[in-house]
Amino acid sequence: MESKNTVQEKINPDRWIIQVRDNLQIEEEEQEELSLCVFNVPKDLLAAKPEAYTPQCVSIGPYHHWRSELNEMERYKLAAARAFQKRIDGHRFESIVKEVRNYERRIRSCYHKYLEYNGEALAWLMALDACFALECLQFLGKRTYQDSSEGTQVPKCLDPFGRSATHNAIMRDLTMLENQLPLFLLQKLMEIQLGSKDMAEERLCILVRLACIEFSPFLFNVPDSSRLRITERSHILEALYFSLFISPWKCDLIGKGDGEEQRPSLDRKRVAQEHSSLWKAFSSLDIGPIREFRKRVLRQRVIQFLIKLPLRLLSVLGKLPVLRLFKEPLTSLFGSNEAEKEGERSSSVETPPTRDELAVPCVADLSSAGVKFLPTDGDLTTIRFDQASATLYLPKMRLDSNTEVIIRNLVAFEASVVPSDLSFIRYADFMNGIIDTDEDVRVLRESGIIYNHLENDGKVASLWNGMGKCVKLSKNKCLDKVIADMNRYYKRTWSVAVVEYMKKYIFGSWPCLSLLAAIILLLLTCLEAFCSIYNCKRWMKDTNLFQE
Repeated sequence: MESKNTVQEKINPDRWIIQVRDNLQIEEEEQEELSLCVFNVPKDLLAAKPEAYTPQCVSIGPYHHWRSELNEMERYKLAAARAFQKRIDGHRFESIVKEVRNYERRIRSCYHKYLEYNGEALAWLMALDACFALECLQFLGKRTYQDSSEGTQVPKCLDPFGRSATHNAIMRDLTMLENQLPLFLLQKLMEIQLGSKDMAEERLCILVRLACIEFSPFLFNVPDSSRLRITERSHILEALYFSLFISPWKCDLIGKGDGEEQRPSLDRKRVAQEHSSLWKAFSSLDIGPIREFRKRVLRQRVIQFLIKLPLRLLSVLGKLPVLRLFKEPLTSLFGSNEAEKEGERSSSVETPPTRDELAVPCVADLSSAGVKFLPTDGDLTTIRFDQASATLYLPKMRLDSNTEVIIRNLVAFEASVVPSDLSFIRYADFMNGIIDTDEDVRVLRESGIIYNHLENDGKVASLWNGMGKCVKLSKNKCLDKVIADMNRYYKRTWSVAVVEYMKKYIFGSWPCLSLLAAIILLLLTCLEAFCSIYNCKRWMKDTNLFQE
């Protein structure tokens, strides 16, 4: 009963009615400017690791403002407000709150959760948090602005050399989905400080770009503000997300290089068709004894193994210079239909696989199969697999104590805002697939792809393995093709092909072999018992079987 009463006390029906009435009276032109951008973290993600989505040091915005464990940072928010007030001569902080109050409807429309604040309280809260967030951004950009007249005063909790654990926690909390502030509010404060809208927009774009460089776990050159289109972004996390996909995906560059795999000529096609027609004729025989014999033969795994073995041997041995000349005609003779089916399966990448079908070899297995790993200087759209050189290209990453929180909140943002093309979730599933142990991390680290600032390689493996429970698989055509090409190359290697077919056709027939072995053992036991009773050795000696 007490919990129900507390909930009823928090919800003010009269205030709710007033807000609904005011929102219904908004004109259509003003309604177009209102956009939802700060979402709640999906419940399935929040349940997996709540501390990755809940601020641990400072609350920014209304979602976590009243949490008692975050009250300690309120003094630093007041220090940031005093510093900002000193830079706007002749203005008191109340004037800033009044300016923020003019955008109450727009602020409320940015948040997915209903905000149980009156207009005055919400304006004070957003003004204080905006000043603090702006001070943090200016701290990140202090190397850009060397002019002492800018007066960038950093709150005392932010260590100038970046050694403070509190500074690290603040930077981590600024990237959380539920801890975001609308960028238009920061721009309004910059306009009050600089007295110019154009200068405020230019300065804020630079600060947000520097924040993307600071927060991004990937090491590539973030483009300028015009290409990043910061003015179109709603908050810092959204700008960080779209900075990872600046270039368009180039699927036409993926998977090229197998020049020897060409279509057979017209004569070879005709031979293959004749071979296929004979096989269909044998398969379609429906005479009683032949039908039973055909069923028994085709059901045997060993027979299937012998039928498909020449094709697999040709696909592997055909890479040798001498045998490559005989690969094409023999392939067309033995299995044109199989090759065509394989090509159809590899080209059908429109439908993404299910989670059970997402079987990607780990880095150690790929390395033992001859795959090389090289870093790229671009964003996530530069991921590709070159079959000609057996090289997987991946963007360089910097992994530290904040990386997991940033990646998880990027996943949450994409799941909330971009449901049609979950490219980053697909990338997280891909990395979770190729990284299983610390050995996989070691190979990527020695290849210059991962820069590990954690305790050991096992921490990195645990980080990516914890990303396995994402919302759902996406339909990223390019990453799906990378996975398909990589799997196809891996399965064509000699060692993997032998193991695969041993598992499928030999070990898969293990019950039959076990039954046969049991029968043989039983017969030998019976023979031993028979000989122990009737003295077979003496009988065999009498029949001169042991005499020369």
